[in-house]
Amino acid sequence: MNQYYPRVFLLSCFLIFLQLLIFDRINLFGFMNPSIYIIALIIHRFDLNQFNFIIVGFLLGFLMDILGQSAGSHSFSCVTVSFLRPLINKFSLGPNYEDFSSPFSNGILISNRILYCLLIILLHELILNSFSYFNWKHIFTILKLTIANSIFTFIIIMSILNLFSTKE
Repeated sequence: MNQYYPRVFLLSCFLIFLQLLIFDRINLFGFMNPSIYIIALIIHRFDLNQFNFIIVGFLLGFLMDILGQSAGSHSFSCVTVSFLRPLINKFSLGPNYEDFSSPFSNGILISNRILYCLLIILLHELILNSFSYFNWKHIFTILKLTIANSIFTFIIIMSILNLFSTKE
């Protein structure tokens, strides 16, 4: 476990670097931006301490807020996703998710993996956009951005995860 958290830190820094330099500059149709930095939250292991995972989520969002000059929306959304992840795990992977070490372990169906990733991405995007606009007048804009960015982020993240997955 001592080698795990430095690797998570390096992966998070690399993903934030990619997010800020490449993916924040993508404006598909003028409004769609993928949030690939949440890959660090998606692939985090199940068998580790939940408190440490919430700290990892906060640090990931905080670094994104500091470097991206946002007003705490990334921190709030990452901490919320980190806090609600056990519920998402039970819902998408079933009650025996604790038998697996990660969401991409052998024995987890592809439909469960897709549901798991989609729920985390949807929750993250909904909170991120809601906190960014923070006004009921913009509810349709929030929903449009949440759905469009979630679909775009899901496609990019699943492509990246399938590209770098190991076949056993």
